[in-house]
Amino acid sequence: MTAHRLPTVTDPALQQQYQVLTTSSQREFAENVGDWLSRRPVENNVLLVHAFDPAGVPPGPGEPVFAWVTDADGAIQGAAFARVPYRMPVSAMPAPAAVALADELAVRLPGLAGVAGPTDTAEAFATRWAGLTGKAAHTEREQWLMSCTETVRPDAPGRPRMATEADLDTVAEWFSAGMRDSGMSKDQIAQRARQLAGGEIAGNRLLVWEDADGVPVGAAGWGLRLAGVVRPAGVFVAPDRRDEGWATVLLGEVTARALDNGADACVCTHYLKYESMLAVVHKVGYRRLMDLTEYRFD
Repeated sequence: MTAHRLPTVTDPALQQQYQVLTTSSQREFAENVGDWLSRRPVENNVLLVHAFDPAGVPPGPGEPVFAWVTDADGAIQGAAFARVPYRMPVSAMPAPAAVALADELAVRLPGLAGVAGPTDTAEAFATRWAGLTGKAAHTEREQWLMSCTETVRPDAPGRPRMATEADLDTVAEWFSAGMRDSGMSKDQIAQRARQLAGGEIAGNRLLVWEDADGVPVGAAGWGLRLAGVVRPAGVFVAPDRRDEGWATVLLGEVTARALDNGADACVCTHYLKYESMLAVVHKVGYRRLMDLTEYRFD
């Protein structure tokens, strides 16, 4: 993780052509930006979740900030969702629009923990943020956005079953382990993991795979289908079973279910430092779509 002295990305005259609009209302954000996000539903899936999923507003202090940037003609050029203590997801947008967004949020949300999104956009935002706040921008994670439109359901021993409330404690603990690089505190991770697992159980969107002896080996969930796209979420294998191929089984099962049930595509984010997981997502049928970068501010 390296702190960067980032380059200047735009000139003030160009930046002034953009307006930043914000709201704390998920419904208002969906009404204003939902159609625009849905034009590129794979690339904008994370923000579609924040806009339309009832569980898409994570817990945190203070109000959430939903933001969108328009040009001089009022056309939307980009969008974002921000809430402390999370790193802010952003859509692709022109660099001057990202700079205008940073100007607005430096006033509205000075405690922002970081930004994540298409590499050029995230860099433009981080550049401006560092200049305005004096905080360092650290490249935390390089990522690929990957999509899958066809797969073959894996053949594996045992069976999947839908998770129940009795599984909540175990699965939430598993999910917490997968969020260790999120930048949140241990308590914040535990709270968010429980919210995610609980929401997926309540929505009948979380399965547990049991081996031939009936022993749970892992769990995987998936998000709502939004504009035809589903995101597998929380794929986790029990630590003592990780060398047995269960990650491929779990990801393959939830991907196959989503596509069988009418999804146009599934989407996932792959963190490049997890090299072993790249073989898993490729085997299931996911392919690289675009580069993403995540920055941490401190």
